[in-house]
Amino acid sequence: MDEKILLPILNLKHPEETVVQFFLMCDNPNAEISKALSEACSKPGVHFIKNEINLGVSATRNRGIDLSKADWILFLDDDIIPVEDILVRYAEGIRSHPEEIGFIGPIDLPAPKHPFNKAVIANGSMDIFGVARVKERFAWGATANIMFSRQAIGELRFSSTFPKMGGGEDVDFSYQVRDRNYRKMLKSLSGASVTHPWWGNEKPVWSRPFRYGIGNSYLPNRHPGYAYYDFLTAPETLLISFLLLPVLILLGFISWTAALYFVLGVLVIEAIATGIQIIKRSRSFSPAVIVYGIGLRFIYEMGLLQGSLSRGQLQEIGLRFNFEGKTANPPFYHSNTRRLVKWILYPLLIGLL
Repeated sequence: MDEKILLPILNLKHPEETVVQFFLMCDNPNAEISKALSEACSKPGVHFIKNEINLGVSATRNRGIDLSKADWILFLDDDIIPVEDILVRYAEGIRSHPEEIGFIGPIDLPAPKHPFNKAVIANGSMDIFGVARVKERFAWGATANIMFSRQAIGELRFSSTFPKMGGGEDVDFSYQVRDRNYRKMLKSLSGASVTHPWWGNEKPVWSRPFRYGIGNSYLPNRHPGYAYYDFLTAPETLLISFLLLPVLILLGFISWTAALYFVLGVLVIEAIATGIQIIKRSRSFSPAVIVYGIGLRFIYEMGLLQGSLSRGQLQEIGLRFNFEGKTANPPFYHSNTRRLVKWILYPLLIGLL
């Protein structure tokens, strides 16, 4: 309930010949509203809704969808700074392309100063924020700045399956809407942008990639047409190793020393593969950024594994999701620097045993 963020949003310039309604959804039952916000919410067209209990992001967004009667629904997070004419830009998009199922606006991050946030950019986890600047259409967008047609949504709503604090539910909702509308892509509006300050005042935030991993682990089973099997992640490889290596040792196939070398080799290979990818994407060599990037990748992959194990879905180990909306996904179909390094180094490691 930061009035410095919310008041400018509630006072955004309205497009001509357009009815605009604001629904300020508060999911904290104990939150207090400031005098300035209270006055803003008392104006016509502004509605302040506070949940009696904490419902989580999915249920709260669904409540906003149900309260609204609008033909088009724009989602804006409470930690973004939109351009002053963002509603005008979206209205222009609607008038020019009324047949679209929705629009994606850019989410601009400030230039990172801390190595942690430089690693966040380098590992690609926030590429979705800028997708509207590089793609004319895309399969999904972050709910910090995205618009949907109510007609395209129909009776669909955000799933409560995902973590209450968010993670994966925005992807799932976009894919549900796409599949309901013949897999049509969302259209990008590069001018309808917002700025998203860094979380934690640029301090490292490790819980977010872990939560995203847990949330994204639900996607392959919920959308099997977009799923495929790929290289095991580092946590998955370690889990299989801890289960399989003792058996191989007891059967006399390998020694304890060889098993230890294999586990250490897995960690080294994953670090090398991720490190090379970070260097390539950041176009620089910074040990701090590389270390943070390796940590971010491992934490996210731990979240993926944790999500699958918590549901007892062992068959999900190695199962991945296509975030670009592609359905033709044979095993190991995708190639990049990180996978190439693993293709080279893992056979060498096995050969050394």
